Amino acid sequence: MNVARGVADSGAGPRRELAEKCTACGQCAASCLLLEEIGEAPLDIACRGATVEEAFSCSLCELCTAVCPIGLSPAGMFAAKRVEAIAGGEFPIDDYRYLYPDRELNICKLYREKCNIHYQELPVDQEGEVAFFPGCTMITYGPDLTRAAFHHLAELWPRVTFLTDCCGKPLYQMGLKERGENFTAFLKDKLKKLGVRLLVTACPNCFYELRNRLAPEGIEVRTIYENWGPGAAGKGLITIHDSCPDRHEGIFARQVRKALRNSGYQLVEMEHHGPNTFCCGSGGQISHFRPDLAMALTDRRLEEASDTGAGILAGYCLSCVLNFARAASGFRVRHVLDILLGQEEDYSEIKKRAKALFSGPEGEENWRRLMAE
Repeated sequence: MNVARGVADSGAGPRRELAEKCTACGQCAASCLLLEEIGEAPLDIACRGATVEEAFSCSLCELCTAVCPIGLSPAGMFAAKRVEAIAGGEFPIDDYRYLYPDRELNICKLYREKCNIHYQELPVDQEGEVAFFPGCTMITYGPDLTRAAFHHLAELWPRVTFLTDCCGKPLYQMGLKERGENFTAFLKDKLKKLGVRLLVTACPNCFYELRNRLAPEGIEVRTIYENWGPGAAGKGLITIHDSCPDRHEGIFARQVRKALRNSGYQLVEMEHHGPNTFCCGSGGQISHFRPDLAMALTDRRLEEASDTGAGILAGYCLSCVLNFARAASGFRVRHVLDILLGQEEDYSEIKKRAKALFSGPEGEENWRRLMAE
């Protein structure tokens, strides 16, 4: 389930369901740092109503739903509260407009501008039946990986086109329902005009956000890992971090593990993986709303990775990889595609580099431009 989009369609359903069916068994609270912090069962939160602060402290990772014996969704309740809070003017969401993917300038576009990251040599927004959709995080913070992935696909589809759009998920996660729907409509229209029939994604957020939305338009969405042959040969022990949007279906989890094993790697699992994976700390934009809680989630995950004894922590969502790379020690953090394609990208300084854009007089000007109406 795409909890942010599901809530946009279902209103207060998750809260009502929790109030009627939650038994306060404690299984979700035992897995969730936010529920542990709140100190109340979802039943009680649902009966009194979630606060705005609680709603914007939830990573929307849906681990609560995965561990609930009857599949209830505290995350859905918090997501619904976000929508309600934005509609009622209870939360200053425009203070975070630097994240909006539909703005002329946002944080990703500014980073690419200042770091001279462009893709002019690739067939950007060209007509074609097959398109590569890397996602805004990858095209911004992993340019070499993005190009390598594109060229890999070009061997399969010589006329593949290249898209630099965001999938729009951040808008839905922030509670901006109408803005998200407008962005989705824009994306659908663009893809139809380009004649795209197959969209290949590298990001699990993009895959699950777009798959069902584009199906009625006759556009198939696949992962880049589908039918992946042997990648760059390697050896060593890898532990894989499964991304939250993949927890319910496990499509990326299965394909990535198969590809790595076929390339000669041995895998060791963390205690919490697959449906029970822990959030990396970037879900629900909480690294902006609750950076303290986001860091606690990152640290918890890194501790589990360290316990496996693996030399490499691999992720297939670049947002997760960036979170881990800035804080990891004792093992390497890599993107799965870097491993399979034989790329060597170091992501450990990316977050610092992004933060440095707002230092000193030039940083003040960058911030002014970024926040300009």
